Amino acid sequence: MKAPGNRKERWGFGPAFFFVIASVYANTAPAVEMFGRFEAQLVSEPEPIKTTLSDWGSEFDSGRRQWAVSQAEVGFRERGIEISVFTRALADLRMNSEAVSFYGQIARKEPLNEGERIPVALRVNGFSGSGIRSGYRHSQESWTISGGISVFKTRHLMSGTLDGEFVAAAENDYDFSADVDYVYYRDVIFDRPDVEKASGIGWAFDIAASWQPMKKLNLNFRAEDLFSRIRWKDAPFTQAQANTDNKSFDDEGYAVFAPTISGTEGYRDTFYQDLDPRFYGTAQWQEGAWLAVVHGQYQFGYGLYGAGFGRTLAGEARILASYWPELESLRLELTRGKWQAMVSADEVTWSSVRAISLGLSYNY
Repeated sequence: MKAPGNRKERWGFGPAFFFVIASVYANTAPAVEMFGRFEAQLVSEPEPIKTTLSDWGSEFDSGRRQWAVSQAEVGFRERGIEISVFTRALADLRMNSEAVSFYGQIARKEPLNEGERIPVALRVNGFSGSGIRSGYRHSQESWTISGGISVFKTRHLMSGTLDGEFVAAAENDYDFSADVDYVYYRDVIFDRPDVEKASGIGWAFDIAASWQPMKKLNLNFRAEDLFSRIRWKDAPFTQAQANTDNKSFDDEGYAVFAPTISGTEGYRDTFYQDLDPRFYGTAQWQEGAWLAVVHGQYQFGYGLYGAGFGRTLAGEARILASYWPELESLRLELTRGKWQAMVSADEVTWSSVRAISLGLSYNY
């Protein structure tokens, strides 16, 4: 799986140019606050991320999900009104665990169990884009609430399904059949030539809130991509049946095939792509200089949680460490003034990492 966003495309003015203009404006208007953030998360349950980026599927062993989410945003806030520009990318791939294990055996040319039948169910949803967000933030003594709407121009469409079955015909031979229905910017399954890429316009809502019900307790909540949808024009699509009738064997005697398809290829005048909402929550308790924290996160039909401890340091600095069991990851967060940095990983060696997150924000 290749994450979208490889082409060097931009829409209108970019975040760097906007930052310069807003900075000049901020120098002349003390009431203006700058804010910004960068966030990225890569998760690959079936195999290390490094392998997925270089040779997808070759080390599949277990798991069902792969996803990549990234966003960079910069803007200003005045009297509660927020204006920002951003660029973002998303890739969400879901598979059944039986197909993951069987595909890994094939990729590594391992002996198969003759007669074994493996169902295949694959779902993919992804895009990249850039746009503008407008919102409003209101604060009182113990709470803050904000919301906004984003409009963005999109590219790198990838969305659809593949449902079928593997059958092990022998230790070194297998058959495969599937129904495929997907839209794309590049046909990664059947390598359709000369595809004209679609472009789209998307919109999404977000809300966030923080509350301090008592001196020692802080609660935070954020929801993104609420009621989010992208409208694509002239989206390339393939709707077909694929099989392994066109089969050969390599020098080691293992089956290889070029997919044989029958169906329809073309362009859909209009295609609507829906995005799953994402939810984040944090509860933090402070006792003197020590902190206890609990995190919750729900995205792509998958719930995650983390828990840990921290400590306040000199100079308004604070450090937190939490463990996320589902991802087997350790997260470290450092806050100083309006700055906050975060890093999370399940391994220290890049070749073994299956879950990694990075974040940096200012006054967000």
